[in-house]
Amino acid sequence: MSTTEETPGTGPQTAGAEQEPVQYDEGFGPEVGVGPHPEPWPEGERYDPELLAGGDRRNVVDRYRYWTREAVVADLDTRRHDFHVAVENWGHDFNIGSVVRTANAFLAKEVHIVAGGAGTGAAPWSPTATSTSATTRTPRR
Repeated sequence: MSTTEETPGTGPQTAGAEQEPVQYDEGFGPEVGVGPHPEPWPEGERYDPELLAGGDRRNVVDRYRYWTREAVVADLDTRRHDFHVAVENWGHDFNIGSVVRTANAFLAKEVHIVAGGAGTGAAPWSPTATSTSATTRTPRR
């Protein structure tokens, strides 16, 4: 038996061909998360009916399975620590994202990015630079 089939006007097709993955790494490792929740479903505003019906494949701890994104963020806000993270003398902007994500993972209250004053012509770490600060609350997904 052949592994390809001819469909008039379309050329050869692989038998049992599936759709393209939605995410770049889909199908390249174990599936994460859980499937649909067995009935009866838990009640409460924090639960997402779509996740209960279709399964929760997000990368979250089990405590937050089937919760809406907003409910997860609200719960994390009750646990957020009072420390701040300051970023200064950073060589590459793309590394700042790593620091912000790490601060978020540790529930930091805020992240401050410190740089030289606009128009000074001095490097941000130079003693002649006028310091400015950009403050951001830790990102919420």
